[in-house]
Amino acid sequence: MKKQLSLNTLTTAAGLLAGLAAAQAAEAPAPLTSGEGSGITIKLPDLAKAAEKAKVKVSGYAQAQYLYTDTKGNANNANSGFAIRRAAISVKGEIDENWSSEVGFEIDSGNKGGKLGADNSTIFVDKAIITYKGGFGKVTAGYQKPRFVMEEYSSSKTQLCIEQSIATVYFTNLANGSLSGRHGGVWWEDKADAFKYGFAVTNQYKEDLHGDKNDGVAFYANLSYELKSDAACCEFGLNAVYNPGNDDEATKATDKIVNDDVYGLEPYIQLTSGNFRMILDGLYADGGASQMKSAAWGMNATAAYRFDNDIEPVVRLAYLDAGDNGNIDPSKLKNVPTNGSKDYDTAFGVYLGANFYANKHIKISAGYEHTQFCGGAKSEYANGFRLQLQATF
Repeated sequence: MKKQLSLNTLTTAAGLLAGLAAAQAAEAPAPLTSGEGSGITIKLPDLAKAAEKAKVKVSGYAQAQYLYTDTKGNANNANSGFAIRRAAISVKGEIDENWSSEVGFEIDSGNKGGKLGADNSTIFVDKAIITYKGGFGKVTAGYQKPRFVMEEYSSSKTQLCIEQSIATVYFTNLANGSLSGRHGGVWWEDKADAFKYGFAVTNQYKEDLHGDKNDGVAFYANLSYELKSDAACCEFGLNAVYNPGNDDEATKATDKIVNDDVYGLEPYIQLTSGNFRMILDGLYADGGASQMKSAAWGMNATAAYRFDNDIEPVVRLAYLDAGDNGNIDPSKLKNVPTNGSKDYDTAFGVYLGANFYANKHIKISAGYEHTQFCGGAKSEYANGFRLQLQATF
């Protein structure tokens, strides 16, 4: 029985080799050699190299956080405890040198204390895109974050501060969230020498995966210029968005309709010199009277220096002026309790923290932020202290 099995195995292997040889010979004639030891040289196809044309990469990260937050007006109801702040996983497939696709999911505890479920909507699609790279740049179709509000569209795992500033949080939720966040749409990006530029057409309202919350579209554009030297790199840029609004859909998700036009501008500067990094961005938005009572503006200034021992102190200053909109309150910050007042006009926040990079996968962060709110019926402030452990793969 063993002899018969061995014979069958050898016969099958010989037939397979003969078939491969025939296929190779059909593509290119095999060279013949003459004289002693002459014969046919057969070159088998490189199957391993062919299999590498399509690549799949899985990546992700998790953030475990301890927090303590309180406010002046609600000091007896402070929030404290442990939470999985974020857990994300992404799968990217590179089909060939031109085509690729990526899908990502995220669990975000947000203001819900880490509870999972449909009511909290903490499990969601982070990104779902198809990308084509050609001589005219990169074209992406799908669902992702447009380039507006740097702390929002930059990855959470690379942020210098543990949480977003009051200015970032306000502008990402401004005008029913029509300016920032994840949108379905089409993006185009390209570069020429030191210039980078792009344009996007998306759904009007964020988190609109189905495209049925509003019939209109929003427009995004970005332009940047990079100055480089042996010692430093400085990037000047401008992100812009225009949402023309649409009041024809009063019967569809009326709480999420962009009733009037609204637009936003974000000039920014990024400076990197050795282990020092600084990010400065300004935020401005205005729109029709039914969407915004008056213009709002804000700014973020973040600086960090990473020492040779991989400890990185971080400082961030944030300012926000909501004008006559008067719709700022501490609850816009993550996990911060509030006394119900939502009529503040301005806010100023100071963040002091440090990151420790144990290795390229593990980061430990600690940070304290104090945010002062002004212009309301009574004075108010918010405190937040956080410890965070992040692991990436």
